[in-house]
Amino acid sequence: MKIQKLCKTTLILGLLGALSACQNQTHQQTAAQQSLQLQTQGSITGTVDSVQVPGNNQILITSEHEGLALRQGNTLKAHLHGAFKQVRLSALEEGQWLYAALEGSNDRVFVGTLDPSAAQLQPRFELSQTALLVDNLCLFADETNQTLSLFVSDGRGKAEQWLLRQQHQWLSTPQLLRSLSLPYDADSCAVDPGNGYLYISEPLGIWRYPARIEDNPSYYPVSLVAPYGNQSSQAVSLATSPSGALFALLENGQEVLYWDAPDAANSWLPAQTLALENGKATMMNLSQPLSTDKATLSFTDEQQGQYATAHITLNSEVTTKSLPVVRPKAQSQPATQFGDAMDDPAIWVHPENPETSRVLGTHKKQGLEVYDLQGKLLQTFEDGRLNNVDLRGGFSWQGRTISIAAASKRNDDSLAFYGIEADGNVFRLGSAPSGLEEIYGLCMATFEGSHYVFANNKSGLTYQYRVKASQDKLHAEKVRAIPLNSQPEGCVADDARGRLFIGEEDVGIWATSLSPTDNSKPVAVAKVGEHLVDDVEGLALSFGDSPVLVVSSQGNNSYQLYEATPPYRHLAGFRVGLDGFKGLDGASETDGLALSTRLRTQDYPEGLLVLQDGRNRFPDQPQNFKFVSWRDVLERTGLAKPQK
Repeated sequence: MKIQKLCKTTLILGLLGALSACQNQTHQQTAAQQSLQLQTQGSITGTVDSVQVPGNNQILITSEHEGLALRQGNTLKAHLHGAFKQVRLSALEEGQWLYAALEGSNDRVFVGTLDPSAAQLQPRFELSQTALLVDNLCLFADETNQTLSLFVSDGRGKAEQWLLRQQHQWLSTPQLLRSLSLPYDADSCAVDPGNGYLYISEPLGIWRYPARIEDNPSYYPVSLVAPYGNQSSQAVSLATSPSGALFALLENGQEVLYWDAPDAANSWLPAQTLALENGKATMMNLSQPLSTDKATLSFTDEQQGQYATAHITLNSEVTTKSLPVVRPKAQSQPATQFGDAMDDPAIWVHPENPETSRVLGTHKKQGLEVYDLQGKLLQTFEDGRLNNVDLRGGFSWQGRTISIAAASKRNDDSLAFYGIEADGNVFRLGSAPSGLEEIYGLCMATFEGSHYVFANNKSGLTYQYRVKASQDKLHAEKVRAIPLNSQPEGCVADDARGRLFIGEEDVGIWATSLSPTDNSKPVAVAKVGEHLVDDVEGLALSFGDSPVLVVSSQGNNSYQLYEATPPYRHLAGFRVGLDGFKGLDGASETDGLALSTRLRTQDYPEGLLVLQDGRNRFPDQPQNFKFVSWRDVLERTGLAKPQK
């Protein structure tokens, strides 16, 4: 698994961003206060943290003297020895919970299961692989990806995310997903599992980060401490509900700020202030059965060794907004250069032995690369800054029939051509000028016995070229211009129906004829909005009587599926997530893609979908291509019944 590092959040940049953002923020502390009645549950020497077991009268307690203890009233039900100082709970399945507890004598993190009916604590892992002196932890039960991970931090600006479970199965050992840079003296963390938000408290305020490694590594100020914001003092403990509500215990130990779930990514309702009655607290946890809007806040007063609870009715309910997740079967070797390198793939299918098919991929910094179906790099052509690539078969060249691939070359705004022999070997054919300034996207088509290339530029212009071979040379004749109002990139042709689809990045998808004599205006297929989030990037197409158009929606790291025939109905959407068992991460910043439903192998029984993993926001990690089973996409999106 590749380790991802978020860009360093310096104090100066964080403060400037926060001050700018807070000018238009509405998340203010309200003057009116509500009260939380604390119900003292017990007192144990050295108690540091506690959490009520949801739907149960048991409480899990950490003590620096008595260890990790499961108590029911005054009765000790289960016990682990150690100097424990923090505990978190997360649901596993009906009646089963996962606990993560920090043992303070040598900063060990213990992970295990809690069975309330049997009153048992069953250790599973001891996280000893981390190099951090762990000071804080929180759990992330991600239903979207069907994963469970653990965040740990050291309070000195360093944090890590570790994968524990996937698809309801334990990994043999915790696997490091990424390292993160956090503000110095980050004091507490909590995760909103539904929205995938990681909240961090530090002396200046509370910040929100992405909890999923595939999401863009942005950060956002939820609340800032005065004089930069309206928060009266630092939050020393955070907690979240499954519905997305956020709670922050302030360092005075007597006030809790409560934010309802945000109704938009960067929008917050005003915070309520909840005053603790009958006591003070230094730590806080939240537990909530998923079937109710009733939650229990667990409070611990370290100075007094007391633990107490308070009940609250939440304003928001648990909602499911996530897209289904498909996991890759394989991935290509990573790019040899860092940053924004890989861009667009194309799939060549061997006519007799599909297992030996090829994937061609552009490398925007050096040329064209050729892979087998396991992602092994077979050939490299260092021909310059190639952006998009596509291919078609049945091309006549020097008395034989080959496949031809075309790529947009940004060094000199030309069209670069490659041949593919019957055995899959790729070779250079030549190049031709495009007549475009700032050439960008590209796709190919066959129509009425001729081969065509469509190439576009950033000003919105698409040219159609008829490609011929004459006297052992290639010729690309411009036969048509298709104007759009703004920048396109992705395009794909439905040869069987004579239709071309073009993606206009900030607007949507258009369809037009493949005929070089058709000068009618393109018709709208889908607009940026509910499903598509700009930028609209790569396009791909399935074959058959009911073709499906696949679109990469870069703005929300998803792939959207549409009928490729009128009325172009939206069918479904999905994301590509990590596979911890295979050591494959997911796809972030979706970009170029290719689909071949003519390729049928054991791993890809109904076709292969190749996706570019556009990690240009993670400059310290090379990009690659993900190989996904089209059958898995159809099953996970409900477009096909799962095969037994």
